[in-house]
Amino acid sequence: MRRPLLWAIAFVFAIVVGVGIAISRGWLREPSLTRSDYVGTIEVSADDARLYRAVPFEWRVTGPTGRVGGRDVAHIRIDPTGERTVICGWLTLDKGGASTRASRWLSEATLRIGDLAIPALFIAAVQAAPGNGLNAGCAGLFDRLEPAVDAPLSLDGPAVPE
Repeated sequence: MRRPLLWAIAFVFAIVVGVGIAISRGWLREPSLTRSDYVGTIEVSADDARLYRAVPFEWRVTGPTGRVGGRDVAHIRIDPTGERTVICGWLTLDKGGASTRASRWLSEATLRIGDLAIPALFIAAVQAAPGNGLNAGCAGLFDRLEPAVDAPLSLDGPAVPE
């Protein structure tokens, strides 16, 4: 009677260790997402702002009062000139608070760059204007991926809790 119990405990322990190893190795990541990481911010001058493309999106947030949605615009730039391709972006916050909800939605959204997809978490929510202290958030792509500078861009994702 004790022997099957010991085997069951050993089996559960082996599964827990196996899942831990898989998580630490990154084997359980979202397979449809391209590998990228947050690399910091970059100051955006008025001249640099012309290199960013406006990417309109619809956001949805659920809260205690129900579901709220709206439209906003992120500004995205693809820069393949460095050692790694860097994607930078910002979202201008408005005074009414809707962009704060849009920023919350972006934290769990996906940026599609042609046939690639990366988490949109790097997009910085800012109140400054280009050339006046605006810093865009940036993500670097792994695996020497170089999407075209003019690749189609879109943001999508599910409704998120407020």
